[in-house]
Amino acid sequence: MTTRTAREAAAVVAQATATSVEVTTSAGSKGTINAGSKGTINAGSKGTINAGSKGTTSEEVTTSVGVTTPVAPTMAERRRGTMTTVAAAAGVTAPDLGGTKAVEEITAPVATMIAVEEGLMALEAAMEARGTMIEEVTGDLLRMEVTEVRPATTVVVDTTRAEEEEVATPVEAEVEATMTGPVGTLVAVTMTAHVADTADGTIVDTEAAPVQAEVETAAMVGAAPAEMIAAIAAVVTVEEIAATAAEETEEGTVEETEEGIVATDAATIVEAATAEGAIVEETEDMAVEDVAAAVEEVAVAVVESLDLDEWIGRAGVREVSAEDPDLQQEFLICRRPGLGRGGKSAQMQVNYFNVSLDAAPPEIFKYHVDVERSPDLAADSKYGPSGADQKDETMGDDPKQEGKDEKEGKEDKDEKEGKEDKDVEMSDVSAAPKREQRPERPLPRSLVRNVINAALRQYEAEFGGIRVVHDGMSAMFAPAVLPWESHSKTFVDVNPDGPSPTPPPPPRPAAGDAPRRPFRGPRTFVVKIKLAETISTHSLKDYYSNPDVNVMPVLQALDVAARHLGAQRLITVGRNFFSMKKTFPLKGGKELCWGYHQAIRVADGKLLMNVDQAATVFYAPKELMELVLPALNARSANDIRSLSDRDARNLARALRKIEVVPTHRKDRKRAIFGISAQPANETIQTIKGESMSVADYFNKRYNINLRYPNLPLVNVGSKRPGKENWLPIELCEVAPGQRCANINDLDTAEIIRQTSQPPRARQETIIDQVRQAGFENDPYLAAFGMKVEQRLETTEARVMDPPDVQYANVSERPSGGQWNLRDKRFVEGATMRNWGVVISANVGERDVQGFIRNLVDMAGKSGLTIEDSNPHMVHMDQYRGAQVEELMKMCFKELEARNRGPPQLIMVIKQDKSVGSYSDIKRMSDTVLGIPSQCIVSQNVRSAKPQYCANVCLKINMKLSGKNSILREPLPLVSTAPTIIIGADVEHPRSGMGSRPSIASVVASLDRYSAKYVARVAAQKASSDIQLLPHLLRDLFLAYYQSTNRKPEHVIYYRDGVSEGQYYDILQTEMRALRKAFKMISEGYNPPVTFIIVNKRHHMRAFPANPRDADRKGNVVPGTVIDTGIVDSHRFDFFLYGHSGIQGTSVPCHYTVLHDENKMSAEDVQRLTYHLGYTFARCTRSVSFATPAYYAHLAAGRARFFLNEGSDGASTVGSFNSNSSNFDFTELHSDLKNCMFFI
Repeated sequence: MTTRTAREAAAVVAQATATSVEVTTSAGSKGTINAGSKGTINAGSKGTINAGSKGTTSEEVTTSVGVTTPVAPTMAERRRGTMTTVAAAAGVTAPDLGGTKAVEEITAPVATMIAVEEGLMALEAAMEARGTMIEEVTGDLLRMEVTEVRPATTVVVDTTRAEEEEVATPVEAEVEATMTGPVGTLVAVTMTAHVADTADGTIVDTEAAPVQAEVETAAMVGAAPAEMIAAIAAVVTVEEIAATAAEETEEGTVEETEEGIVATDAATIVEAATAEGAIVEETEDMAVEDVAAAVEEVAVAVVESLDLDEWIGRAGVREVSAEDPDLQQEFLICRRPGLGRGGKSAQMQVNYFNVSLDAAPPEIFKYHVDVERSPDLAADSKYGPSGADQKDETMGDDPKQEGKDEKEGKEDKDEKEGKEDKDVEMSDVSAAPKREQRPERPLPRSLVRNVINAALRQYEAEFGGIRVVHDGMSAMFAPAVLPWESHSKTFVDVNPDGPSPTPPPPPRPAAGDAPRRPFRGPRTFVVKIKLAETISTHSLKDYYSNPDVNVMPVLQALDVAARHLGAQRLITVGRNFFSMKKTFPLKGGKELCWGYHQAIRVADGKLLMNVDQAATVFYAPKELMELVLPALNARSANDIRSLSDRDARNLARALRKIEVVPTHRKDRKRAIFGISAQPANETIQTIKGESMSVADYFNKRYNINLRYPNLPLVNVGSKRPGKENWLPIELCEVAPGQRCANINDLDTAEIIRQTSQPPRARQETIIDQVRQAGFENDPYLAAFGMKVEQRLETTEARVMDPPDVQYANVSERPSGGQWNLRDKRFVEGATMRNWGVVISANVGERDVQGFIRNLVDMAGKSGLTIEDSNPHMVHMDQYRGAQVEELMKMCFKELEARNRGPPQLIMVIKQDKSVGSYSDIKRMSDTVLGIPSQCIVSQNVRSAKPQYCANVCLKINMKLSGKNSILREPLPLVSTAPTIIIGADVEHPRSGMGSRPSIASVVASLDRYSAKYVARVAAQKASSDIQLLPHLLRDLFLAYYQSTNRKPEHVIYYRDGVSEGQYYDILQTEMRALRKAFKMISEGYNPPVTFIIVNKRHHMRAFPANPRDADRKGNVVPGTVIDTGIVDSHRFDFFLYGHSGIQGTSVPCHYTVLHDENKMSAEDVQRLTYHLGYTFARCTRSVSFATPAYYAHLAAGRARFFLNEGSDGASTVGSFNSNSSNFDFTELHSDLKNCMFFI
């Protein structure tokens, strides 16, 4: 039992009786004051506040100015989860006062007066420090007037007495008073005082003779600081009113008796009760807070409320200098604070293999490699020297595509064999074009790799028998120093194509032909190798005990050595290796190829190799027409009559960067840069002074009659105007070995079906891949002293308990990460009064009516009220040829005309799951109409299954600002103080999307349960960081304040979409953006931040060693966390299985805490992250990664539909360049700013 002073008891009672009251004054101002809670001031509430055993709470109160508003549950109510009294919060006892016995109880109103009085004193000191006395601010504004004193009509206070003592009779009086100023009534105060008296007008000093009182007050925070201070200052008059009430009651003055106390009025009672030495004992129902902190909070709240305009968004955006010291701070990546402890233990086998370095050399030598074209060819080349900063040729903008001629290290055979330059040049070939001077660009990565390999073959003897490895760019590693003077060597005439006979010179050009470029012979390169640094392999062991050791150089060297043999034998895509021997055909000219992933990782005191199955999509080496038809949704080429601009852009994007081989003659492969605006029979070119169509040219030149002259041409020359080279689509074949990055949803579904394996099968596949890789016979691994174990690593894991999910009528403990909605009602059910249905599918009206009946029935059972069971319908059959967007506009107008309030939702029944129509629907609802939409596939309308209807209700309720469920167990940190949880993501355009911008999204929680979120989205140039982050965050912080009336005191930031190599840079950029956002709201506002990276794109898979620790499919159960064994012992990271796998082998999420100013324990971070997975609102399952990051991912995906493709900037003769489209981003409609439109 804790002992506190009476003033501490005052703070306890003030906080315990906290309510939030919204008040409108005669001046029209509106605002709130919270009673006694942290960071706020108690201005009272209308209702009973009683320190005795009797007390009341209600779900709504009416202030003295007549505004009815909801009242939040008190702290005690929230703790117990029931509406119970907070009255018996504290008792105050005092030692003898002048020979008298102690006053045994002090009431809540008296305690409140004490806290407010202390707060006013602190406020006055604060104002004085700012150079303004409170009297100067409020003196001319305030006037207190007691308007009425009347007997109370009810007696709500019981008095107690010891046995055989005289009973004190309670006497009551109600006092009304107003606080007025220049703008009218500022504060209206109503107070009921209860004074116990006896027949002779005295309070008999029994062992338990109380003085009890109730105070009912109301106050408001106005727009102007002076009015606000005036309203708060009015609370100090409560003491005066209490005294007036005591005087007005019959013989209400308290007299001193021989065994009594001296108490002439209520103020004296307060003074007596708070005399030096008074104490209070903590009860079981209420925690006692430190009085000094409570008083400080009162004062801080008053001063902070002076910047209320900034937090309610009226003050505009504060200017923040880029030179602000807080924005220059370096943020260090934090260390692991310890390990999590909660949950039961379990053993897991993981797809990591131990790598021993017992035979490793003490030093590894790193060399820098430069590859340049030979001097006699460099002037005629598109490329300059290679360098460390060059990019992969498969990424980036179009300038790199011009290098496709040299991509595979082959020369133009037309030049070698003396053939004509090109099939169809854009310019008149009778005039020789003047060559442009172009800047040198880096060589393609694949060419650099081929050249280095050629140098190693051609000059093998120069390396002294030392096995060297390289990364295909600029780094080469050797287990011993190479035997060269000055530690460098230059190799000339390196031929990546191998030895070949010199072809004969080309014939002399005919009269009138354009001059040809001179024959140059086989292309050769110069390779320069120079020692860069010496790397100690002992640094790896040093790192295990000292996290400040830089271990990255040795890890890079060992990883390159481990991957070198695979890179020579197989197709390399990132860290994955593929063989084309085993493929599976997909629709649209694609095929699925299997391979394996491999990476070296440093773990808890050891080195590991991560090996996993991998699969990716390649273009099948077939006719190009196989790719054209699905891109245009055509069954055959005969179905294509003409292309709209939109179809042409889509086709150009689908074919971008694909390499093709002409079939009408022997030629090398060429890359596609775009398509023509006109078909082959309408594209007119000038050939040797004669104008003819491309179709006629191929007939005349090659005796080929095109089968599909109505199709466009592909440009395999250059994207630059005048440098195009046109080929008919039907004369092109797709070159083999090309990865396809542009896959659609149907491809994805098929890939999942083909690659999904049960856990045991996946485990066996991984072990088999390790055997096939042949690590035990790898000469490069042996040269660097590396030995790879052939068995899976075993590590410890823990399984955390799931949280209880609370609904309005019941709570449930999920089993296996899932539950259902049966017999459960939403915590906050929305009401849908005005909604419509657009039918854009071949479905009968009877089926639609049946679906709506089932939906309305399920909604009623779930707590979603659908008042309009007969929504307005718009059927596509009524408006032949109308697009779905037009139908939605018609429906919206009809809803506006109805007398049912504003339109709330449009349900769209669509034929199938096609992305095109879905994006059109969402773009219309989210950016034009400003109301949520709900898409329903026609197949589900016909079946109308109850489970499907329940899932639809989950989405609709959240879109209409309802709340489906909450977690019964408090969330770490979030439940103890105002905490905003943020999720952030950047969605980048897929390969082949050209100049399409990236989409940034940030979401934030709006309540203490993290059940409601809002999102902000923006388009930006392709970048990993979020460029508009400060402005997006400012909006979200203000939204949190407007929803909770509290400033966030803590920030938890989940960031998705970041690779490991970007951790440091993203931390610096986005922590500074957070700091800037704080300053843009209010100077001095700087809550602590916990910054967590969310990563699903990894290759760790775990398999329970004991079947009892697995689910029925053999997967790892939800709540399993791994934070030892396979993770870096110094980094604050862990793997978490947040969900139950539906198909195949479950994939955990990898979380890395980069920065933690909240000083959270590993256990708290893990439990918070896991429990947040149960707050995902659109299903009754826990999800695989933290809900804030999931919502940010969904919001970014939705905002991608807000991009409108503009003009394509065609070339002078008309073409569609795959990189030339412009995109305009349409903002989210303002009516949906605080709506979960993305769910």
